[in-house]
Amino acid sequence: MAVFLDLKKAIEIANLVAVLAALVTKGVEGRLMSRVRDFFHGRSASVRFQGHISASYSHENGTPQGSVLSPLLFNVLVEGLLSINYGRGVTLLCYADDLALAFSHRDCFARALAALSLLYDKCCDLGFKVNLEKSKYLPFGLHPPDRPLLFGGHHLGLVYHHQYLGVWFDSRLTFGHHVRYLRERAATRTSALSALCSCSLGASFRVLRTFHVHAIRSIVDYSALCLIGVSGKLSSSLEVIRNTALRVMLGAPPWTSLVNLRAESGFPSLKYRIRARTMAVIAQPCQHEPHLTVSALLERTLSRPPNPQPEGDWILTAARIIQSLDVTDYVIGDPDLPFPGYSPAPPWLPSAFTCILPLSGTPRSSFPTFLCQDGLSRVAALYTPDSAIYYTDGSVGADGLAGAAMICGSHVEAWRTSSGVSPYQTELVAILSVLRHADRHLSQRVMIHTDSLSSFHSLMAHRFCDNVHLLTSIMAVVNSITRGGGEIFLHWLPGHVGIAGNERADLAARDACSLPEVTFPLRPSLSILRRKVTTTLGLLSLEEHESKVWEGSCSAQWYAKATSYTPLSVASGTPNHLTVRIRRLQLGLPCYTQITGRNPDPCPHCLDQTDQPLLHYVHYVLDCPATARLHSNLNDQPRIIANSDDDDDDCCYDDSVEINNYMENDEGDESDDDSGDRDVAER
Repeated sequence: MAVFLDLKKAIEIANLVAVLAALVTKGVEGRLMSRVRDFFHGRSASVRFQGHISASYSHENGTPQGSVLSPLLFNVLVEGLLSINYGRGVTLLCYADDLALAFSHRDCFARALAALSLLYDKCCDLGFKVNLEKSKYLPFGLHPPDRPLLFGGHHLGLVYHHQYLGVWFDSRLTFGHHVRYLRERAATRTSALSALCSCSLGASFRVLRTFHVHAIRSIVDYSALCLIGVSGKLSSSLEVIRNTALRVMLGAPPWTSLVNLRAESGFPSLKYRIRARTMAVIAQPCQHEPHLTVSALLERTLSRPPNPQPEGDWILTAARIIQSLDVTDYVIGDPDLPFPGYSPAPPWLPSAFTCILPLSGTPRSSFPTFLCQDGLSRVAALYTPDSAIYYTDGSVGADGLAGAAMICGSHVEAWRTSSGVSPYQTELVAILSVLRHADRHLSQRVMIHTDSLSSFHSLMAHRFCDNVHLLTSIMAVVNSITRGGGEIFLHWLPGHVGIAGNERADLAARDACSLPEVTFPLRPSLSILRRKVTTTLGLLSLEEHESKVWEGSCSAQWYAKATSYTPLSVASGTPNHLTVRIRRLQLGLPCYTQITGRNPDPCPHCLDQTDQPLLHYVHYVLDCPATARLHSNLNDQPRIIANSDDDDDDCCYDDSVEINNYMENDEGDESDDDSGDRDVAER
């Protein structure tokens, strides 16, 4: 059972004495306490309307609205609610002014009365008032209690579905009401997506894709953890959200094959997306907080043989997803904990090292000679006789073998890391090894030259969410060097532009990949896990399409033959109506005769008859004597001239032939192999 409570005007009526008392228990005293007390007392406000000012009104309770200090003081006050022991099997969840009491014990009703009594007394002490109209209780799989729940002498309403933090919960936890809610929200946003589409002046596919990701897919991602165990009927109902959006984005009619839509757009089905989001959410606590209950339950479940029928249990469903994606070792492996004894520095303190980055522009777009000269000039400007100069690099081969290396004058050190890690992790390994080498030799001025910008950005962050042990180990050595009076400079150099030290480090890192044994064990990061899950789901989508091909689906066979599973890459500037027509051609839409179920009409010129609709059109374009004169005169074809250096493929058109002739020539260009065209048409 769960009891949902809503605090009424929580910030406006908070007890100021209780706020100050909570600060005292946290050790706030002296001038800081005096400033906070003065911040509360003697406040007044008035309203200006149409040039007139109202009378002044003094505020005795509550924290000032709009102040950056008010949310912090409110959280300090709410912490008093969480500090109460409500009994075994009772948990209080708080998010801003929304509270939820969750009961997992069989005798939940009796425990609910005791917990609500404790919560009411504490709310009175802190000055909180509960909005009884919005406060409800929801029994999960239980019969309604024979007597009502009371909160401060008032009855709480009984409901069988309730929305908490944007998710609709029902008494049987089927989430059917939430799926209907998602479909309603998605339908409104899909209408906005349709307004952006037009066969002549509509937005490009990139714009439509961005809108879909941030406005439609995001509402499903938010509640993905709740949707992994929904029934097959609800899952199919949920897929309508994605299918409708894909048809609008691609300009495809309703009868287009779903597997073709997913292959062309690059979006897998929502059931795969929900699995990917679930993995991204549960993998982080399993790696960084193994003491949590969910982490322990998942590890215990994954260590047992797989259960083919999870029986509605969330933990068993999540474990089955982990096993199906073959990421068990990533989830329940060694935890990624901070370095022992490391404590982060306050964010207002200056960084313990100096980062030297390129000033502006996109340096990699410049000529290599200029980049080399610019990098060498910056290295020379930083050089002093007492500097310890290091060059670092990391490398990952095509076979997954990884290594890291550092260069210091004629001294070279290299390490082979665990397979399957990212180049970014090997760069961090090289930087950590350099700092340990400098700390052992008591270097007072350490100059580290590297070509990894991502390493700089991670080290300058105040909070580490991934590669926690590796990054905190680096910061621990940095603090050890700086406490001894040393200075550390991290200097970014462009890679592969001819700088001797950088090239030597790159060669040493490549050689380290072939070392016989792993000398620096390393756990794959969360980004590697997400990449593996994405790759696995892409393969599952491909297998889904190939199964349709083997089952004899005409549209799936057409798409596989026409595209070789390579989505259409349209150059920017291409007319939208032309893009839509090409996409519809690739998607393998059925002809009118296939829709109506009758044989096509004979050729109106030579009366040729066929029972295959596509062969009817191939005959008219390629074989009919009446059209031989037309396609024999089409010698020149318009070309799309693309810039291969840019992924956007800016293009221009040869205007010597009209667009209509371009479409005919596109079919005529394939007429060099009539048998191949007939084979495609038959498929």
